[in-house]
Amino acid sequence: MWISFPSISGDWCDRIPVASPVPYMTSELRSVMLAGLPDGVLLIIGLLLLVLGGELVVQGSIRIAGLLGMPSFLVGFTLVAIGTSLPELGVVLNAINRESLEAVDLAVGGVIGSNIANIMLVLAIAMLIGAASQPDKDLKQDALMLLIATAFIVISVVIGEFSLLLGILSIATMGGYYAYIFRTRGGEDQGELEDSWVPQGYSYAIISFLLGLLLVKYGSDFLIEGGVGLAVSLGVSEAVIGLTLVAFGTSLPELAVTLTASIRGVQGVAIGNILGSNVANVMAVLGIGSIVSQGLTVSSSFLTLDIWVLLGSSGLIGLSILTGKGISKPMGAFLLVGYLVYVAMLFIG
Repeated sequence: MWISFPSISGDWCDRIPVASPVPYMTSELRSVMLAGLPDGVLLIIGLLLLVLGGELVVQGSIRIAGLLGMPSFLVGFTLVAIGTSLPELGVVLNAINRESLEAVDLAVGGVIGSNIANIMLVLAIAMLIGAASQPDKDLKQDALMLLIATAFIVISVVIGEFSLLLGILSIATMGGYYAYIFRTRGGEDQGELEDSWVPQGYSYAIISFLLGLLLVKYGSDFLIEGGVGLAVSLGVSEAVIGLTLVAFGTSLPELAVTLTASIRGVQGVAIGNILGSNVANVMAVLGIGSIVSQGLTVSSSFLTLDIWVLLGSSGLIGLSILTGKGISKPMGAFLLVGYLVYVAMLFIG
């Protein structure tokens, strides 16, 4: 941002830096960059802050909800879904605030790549260690929503924009689905909600919640700065960094939840967590982003390969569940190998 000093003149004024080399960089991040931190380090710091911030928000919210006496089903269904998508939302909103197409490409690439990684990496690993499951009625409903969410993002890539209309429709669709879930599954035995590690008391819970939001904000700052810089250094597009490094980092919460559920033998939770997170990434993250920005630009570069990989992997899982065939270890191996080939193609191409 350019700065003028109308009341100051002379040689001293000439030595004042009046322009930032990167227009959208905050003063705090300029100091870090001047300290010599490499772009890769900034990216890693950003990912760590995003994951930790999302965890703090979820845990603080769980503690607050418990103190207010909210039902465990309501808390678990909403807070876990929102919390695991919070890193993606933070990156998207930060990119919109910067008004930088490069940052938006990185953010949208992060959402698309995260959904690909959730299925072809996280769910594939879970399937390999025993999360194969015959789909029940609830899982079939979640699979249908996954296909609907995938259709939304495919349309946005084809038309080059996650438009305001798409954003409103996605939020309305997700809201309607949540209402349906609460009405039809709210009385079912969902098990005990895992207790928060945040100490008892409103003050601790509120501090955890606010600190988490702050970490998400600064984590997205660091991630975008490091991601854009790393893309320039490696000679690849910001979208590629978003599709790979950012996507993997923002998928860490889903990986942790899914692996824990798989190891404990709770197959429905392991699979449902991935389906719900992918729905939230599109419907909530891109939906909110498009409403805030009055239409979110989506690069045509995603049309070459990425959106078809997402469509194919989502379609395979969604249709396998809907048709009652279920998912298996061989399918997990196929998806995992496919993901490794896909990532290699991104960097080679």
